Amino acid sequence: MELQEQQARAIVQEINTVLPQKINLMNKEGIIIASTDPERVQTFHGAAARIIKDNLDELRIYRDDEYPGARPGTNFMLQVEGEPIGVLGITGPYESILPLANVIRKMTELLVHEQEYQRLQNHLQQQRQLFLRELLDHSETFLSKEQIERGHMLDIDLSVPRRIVVADFEEIPDPSRANDIFSQLEMEAQRLDAACCTLATSQMIVFLTDIRSQEQLRAFARRLLACAQSRGAELCLGLDSPAADNTKLRQAFEQARKALYSCHRKGTVRIKGYDEINMEIFADLIPLTAKREYVKKIFHGYSPLELADAIHTLECFFEHDGSITQTAAALYIHKNTLQQHLKKIAARTGYDPRSLRCSAVFYVVLYFYQDLHLAGFHEDS
Repeated sequence: MELQEQQARAIVQEINTVLPQKINLMNKEGIIIASTDPERVQTFHGAAARIIKDNLDELRIYRDDEYPGARPGTNFMLQVEGEPIGVLGITGPYESILPLANVIRKMTELLVHEQEYQRLQNHLQQQRQLFLRELLDHSETFLSKEQIERGHMLDIDLSVPRRIVVADFEEIPDPSRANDIFSQLEMEAQRLDAACCTLATSQMIVFLTDIRSQEQLRAFARRLLACAQSRGAELCLGLDSPAADNTKLRQAFEQARKALYSCHRKGTVRIKGYDEINMEIFADLIPLTAKREYVKKIFHGYSPLELADAIHTLECFFEHDGSITQTAAALYIHKNTLQQHLKKIAARTGYDPRSLRCSAVFYVVLYFYQDLHLAGFHEDS
């Protein structure tokens, strides 16, 4: 274990807020890596070098010329779990610093131990995240004996069948707040399911849970949604379709991702399962340019404003199952006015929205139009 410069600077700053003594921290080579006197940083401290070389517990200095770069004071070996990590130097007469020396020394060792523990935890978390990414990318071939043992070392039990829930923010908060919300969601997921593993990517949060039933998985998603809302954030969540075992996790992740995408398309739905979606199963395989061409083909000659108005009318018409009365009420227009709008669309496009035969054409148009809008494509581009 090595005392790092960043660690040392943080420790000196922490101690200096409560104790007035002049403090230096030296590494195992005797170089001052942090000090209350910035001019001494990166200079050689001969007394520290001797403490490490001769394995001394402490070394007093009485004169400026005793050791190169050292001043009168006392220097103490720093150890964590019996291993030397550096040297603590406190400037001043021995009698005046002695009452505080052991306190400062112990405080320093505890801070180093805490920082080392946090570093190891962060490393473990990085390894867990890497493992889960590999699992989602290669689940069909991932479940070897070696990987199962690796999972156990990371406290991930691959013998437990998993379901996938993916989530992302309706509006992305600033990074510090997003990290805080993610931590809260991770704790909530663990509270609801102790075996749950959580993976954060740049685009979404993935929960791998051993909750199997669809009803319980929806309840799990609702609790995560409520957790985010209690912190002022809105989530969209997609659920996979039940699979036989963990070899299908890559497919399950793709299913949940498509369900999540469907939530964003609809705009008013926060939780959606793969079993509830239809065109999303294959629509993302169609290039956006092809979707735009299809919309322009059906609504040939429409200006962007005319197209947006027609789309709004058709969305409302289909949402109300073709009811003229309900659609007119929702649009705050007279039934005759609505009829005229629909007739005009039929005349200009050649497809009558009121016809069952033509409804599929407009359903596809509405779907593609929403995709283009989400992707930032403009009708006149």
